[in-house]
Amino acid sequence: MIGMTAPLTFGELLQRHEREIFAYALRLTGDRDDADDVYQETFLAAFRGWPPPRRGRERAWLYRIATNKAIDRARRARRLVRMDDLGLAAPERDGASLADLAAAVRVLPPGQRAAFVLRKVQGLEYAEVARTLDCSEDAARSRVAEAMKKVREAMR
Repeated sequence: MIGMTAPLTFGELLQRHEREIFAYALRLTGDRDDADDVYQETFLAAFRGWPPPRRGRERAWLYRIATNKAIDRARRARRLVRMDDLGLAAPERDGASLADLAAAVRVLPPGQRAAFVLRKVQGLEYAEVARTLDCSEDAARSRVAEAMKKVREAMR
């Protein structure tokens, strides 16, 4: 099989994406201990589900697992995912602060919150957001747009 690359090992997957997935979990939960739990649950689930369903899309697969773990954790705790550690630039203008932005994001529905964080914080392309959230690219764009609209309204 000339030209074929060897499949990624689980160790390589962990090494490549561990920091990125932890940072994502931290942004979703807003708490280091919760983020650590989501991170561990994500890689445990990935290990149990190894190999990924689609070769070459391991990153999106990990984001999807982490998103689901964070949402499940928030549901179990009967509280919204805290976004206090949101890493967005929010200049102090018109009385809006990073805390105001975090509060606005915190009340978004889970699907919109995940889409917003994946696109606006993590910087993923819409196609990867769609794969991560298991929806169409149009649905991903719509979720981000609706989240942006709600965040802007809340920041007024």
